Amino acid sequence: MKYIIVLFLSLIFIGCSTPQGPTKKKIPLNKLTLLLTFNNKIDKNEAQALSYQMIKQSEKLTKEYHLVSPPLYHNFLVNIGIKKRGLCWHFAYDMLEHAKKQNLNNFDYYIGGANINDYWQEHNSLVITCKGCSFDEGILIDPWRNSGKLYFSKINNDHDYKWSKRGGKRN
Repeated sequence: MKYIIVLFLSLIFIGCSTPQGPTKKKIPLNKLTLLLTFNNKIDKNEAQALSYQMIKQSEKLTKEYHLVSPPLYHNFLVNIGIKKRGLCWHFAYDMLEHAKKQNLNNFDYYIGGANINDYWQEHNSLVITCKGCSFDEGILIDPWRNSGKLYFSKINNDHDYKWSKRGGKRN
């Protein structure tokens, strides 16, 4: 019995991890749009279109994955085979594919990894930049962190994770 409990507790924490802290209550389309204009380098209409699509896709994936809270518990359910998808990297790549389908030419897309090689803290997410801008100027799009409530910020303003680029552009 002792081994089953240890196994159960270990499995709960396998996968992406999320720091505990305040979550954003509402996702203002205007704030994400403002971030995605990259200080007016991107047309506001195109930024608004992508913002809307990222918010809607986050909501769609949350339903599709039958996401439960907290994220680590959902990871546990995926890792033991009760749920099929919903790890952070599933969200990252599914959000990436949806963004690319919008055929918006003024953005570059990356997969960002945080705390790489830290088994308990590793995390992955979509990062969007303006065309030709550096990864460090990107906007983090993270639906996993708050159990489906889209988290977004400038990558350098995310103090919960230390982000780095995983591979090159994914356009």
